[in-house]
Amino acid sequence: MVYRGCDIGSAKPSKSILKKFPHEMIDIVNPDEVFTVADFCNISLKLITRTHLEKKLPLFVGGSMMYFKSLLDGIHELPERDSKYRDKLEMLKESKEEHYLFSLLNNKDPEYAKGINKNDEIRIIRALEVIQKTGEPLSKTLKENKNNPLSKKYHIEQFGLLDERQLLHKRIEERLKSILSDGLEDEAIEILKKYEIPDNHPIRKSINYKQIFEYIDGSYDIETFFQKALIATRQLAKRQTTWMRSWDTYTEIKINDLKVVEDKLKNIISLL
Repeated sequence: MVYRGCDIGSAKPSKSILKKFPHEMIDIVNPDEVFTVADFCNISLKLITRTHLEKKLPLFVGGSMMYFKSLLDGIHELPERDSKYRDKLEMLKESKEEHYLFSLLNNKDPEYAKGINKNDEIRIIRALEVIQKTGEPLSKTLKENKNNPLSKKYHIEQFGLLDERQLLHKRIEERLKSILSDGLEDEAIEILKKYEIPDNHPIRKSINYKQIFEYIDGSYDIETFFQKALIATRQLAKRQTTWMRSWDTYTEIKINDLKVVEDKLKNIISLL
């Protein structure tokens, strides 16, 4: 939601909702720029400080568990992106056998590789990039002290919105149909016209945009787009559920039962 113009594919809240319920980190970078975990953490820490000074309670809502975990536990000082090396990895991926980059990572850092999915290109490429720049396995770097762990400064309540898989899959399919009927194809065409987005940009790998860009390029028909986007979203939801259940402490809630959240938030607000 941080990228301007990427409204429909990210299911960004409508302008009327944003007016009624102001959000932060909406439309803050252009699609040809890259918004990193470090950017998220740095902006979040400033927002938290400001919100507390205003005697308000900051709420972080969304689906990027890696970003939340980085904010909660702190992040490491990692090297910046290296576009030339990433291009090289993309060329290797295209010229070698399937899952070549994962095999390469497994050879260089088996400890880190065993904790990620072999299809998770974003983390695989980032890990190889860090290894290339530092000369050290990423798993070793991640064991070092982290900067600004939020968990040491504040009382934090975590909520995991979980429900029956059948209900979740139904909502995912309905949401995708709505995204498509709202004009995802036209939005994607406009983005490609307005911005020059590299092949290794996160937007080109993000769910809905990855599939609609490939459809626009003629890789497959609209029915195939729908099935690919649907499967990718279901897989993401499964990974999110697994990630949430790995948290040390969190309160599990159902989609239509938010009283638990309301009660806890009221209790916290009363302490401000």
